[in-house]
Amino acid sequence: MTNNPIPYWMAFAHAKSFSNRRKMDFLIEVVHDKETIETALLKIKSGDKLGFEFSHKEWEGIQEAVSDIPNNAFLAEKLIDQGIEIVHIMEKYAYPKVLKENLKKDAPIVIYTKGNADLLNKNSIAIVGSRSCSKKSLDFTDTIAKKAVAEKSVIVSGFAKGIDKQALDSALNHKGQSIIVLPQGIETYTTKTYYAAIVRGDVLVISIYHPKAPWSVGLAMDRNKIIYGLAKEIYAAESGNTGGTWEGVLDGIKRGRKVFVRVAAAEEKNANNLLISKGAVPVDESGMILKPQETHSTLVDVSQNSLEGSKEQEYSDKDIVEMIVKELKSRNGKGITANESIELLKLDKNKASKINKLLSSHPAFIKSKKGKENFYHLKSDTPRQTSFF
Repeated sequence: MTNNPIPYWMAFAHAKSFSNRRKMDFLIEVVHDKETIETALLKIKSGDKLGFEFSHKEWEGIQEAVSDIPNNAFLAEKLIDQGIEIVHIMEKYAYPKVLKENLKKDAPIVIYTKGNADLLNKNSIAIVGSRSCSKKSLDFTDTIAKKAVAEKSVIVSGFAKGIDKQALDSALNHKGQSIIVLPQGIETYTTKTYYAAIVRGDVLVISIYHPKAPWSVGLAMDRNKIIYGLAKEIYAAESGNTGGTWEGVLDGIKRGRKVFVRVAAAEEKNANNLLISKGAVPVDESGMILKPQETHSTLVDVSQNSLEGSKEQEYSDKDIVEMIVKELKSRNGKGITANESIELLKLDKNKASKINKLLSSHPAFIKSKKGKENFYHLKSDTPRQTSFF
């Protein structure tokens, strides 16, 4: 075993069948002020449960993780050689305090970073919104980004199309700084577009997932909490009434965060005003907070229209195909059903027939049938049995 603590932290962070909240319980009860992560995991290797009430699956998961520490040691060395830093939750100064404050037991155990890690502890804002969005929303994003740069705030971006990409590009265009939160492992990030910005210290790329984890819809949804968690202020430019932005804003409100949402005009077909009615803070096109009397008539006039007109999903057919292709590549030949696609993309269930039609007619996929279910595979994959029975 290595004396370097990082491989131990990596093993612990990525242990299977062991939720993040339960891992935090373990750190609080067993490690904090009592053990190092190295001694704790070595004791676990010898069969010592350290007084922690592991479930059967948790115990199996942590034992498997401990056995993988030597492999993590090689991987950690490789990452460091690539200029990637690994920050764990018990590092007092390097780990972002705002993540602990906002996410509490949902804060990630480790963060993989490439670039200027000092950005993690600077004042930051997030600008979020739909992949398919209006020019009005893009202009709003640019306005908020420009103000943030002037106030020396870092802009947190999810690196998706639409609002996320606009927020990142606006930050750099206005000579500011940004944090990219990846929905995949940091070793799988290959774009060269922002290389110069990373080198000069204006962009930090981070991931909380295993370094080799491929992109997936599930991770794309999951990483939203990190975007919101890193930001001291959250602005939503445009949202449908389902999807990542919608869920993220509602989660932020539930956590007691102030989420600023652009008030939509009567002719707009989005769910912005519905979010405001659920507790988000209304702002105008310049990001100024509006008083209740300034928004009441607008919200009454358009809230029902927004509900009926907002997109039931935030993705075009091209986006859906692109995301399902990426998801299938991560499944190593296992197919996907229309219902699974809907669940992954957070679409309405009544979209099943549309998804079936789209995948059946698209040249990238082939269809197989098991019982009453259609399974879709990439043409480049050999269809395999989709379940044990």
